[in-house]
Amino acid sequence: MKVGDGASRRGLIAFGLGALLAPEAMAHRSRSVLSTIDWNTAQSSLDISHRLHGHDAEVALLKTGAMLAGEDLTQIRTQARLGLYVQDRFRLSVSRIAVETEILAAEIDGAEIVVYQTARLVQMPDELTIDNQILRETFEDQTNLVNVRLGAGVRTLMFAGSDGVKNVRRKA
Repeated sequence: MKVGDGASRRGLIAFGLGALLAPEAMAHRSRSVLSTIDWNTAQSSLDISHRLHGHDAEVALLKTGAMLAGEDLTQIRTQARLGLYVQDRFRLSVSRIAVETEILAAEIDGAEIVVYQTARLVQMPDELTIDNQILRETFEDQTNLVNVRLGAGVRTLMFAGSDGVKNVRRKA
């Protein structure tokens, strides 16, 4: 078979089409944390969860000294340290008054780890101020999404680069 014959061209075309149709195989995983905040009427509290990629969480804990080499997120002690790390970098306020959050738990979900928090409030806030710095000091390309459910609908905030605090208002 000569170079440039029909079979070789078909092979190159098939290879090119395969590469175009399966870009996810060649793409890298984006660095992101997905946080959710839900108003829990029965408990008069905000239910908060943060979903992080396990490897990214370990890198951040190693960098800050909260985890030693040889430790990993399967250890309860390391999960507790991750909870403290998240609590320090995810802050809420209502009417310029800081909202205290409580760490409830952390659980591994495949390659990810989820940290759960709660914050007790007297009533559902009309506006919530959020500062999300989770993993942003560790990874320059880190992007954090926060889905907020206060009242009807969901509001989504994105934190990246040098973003500071952001406000979200309750939907009527």
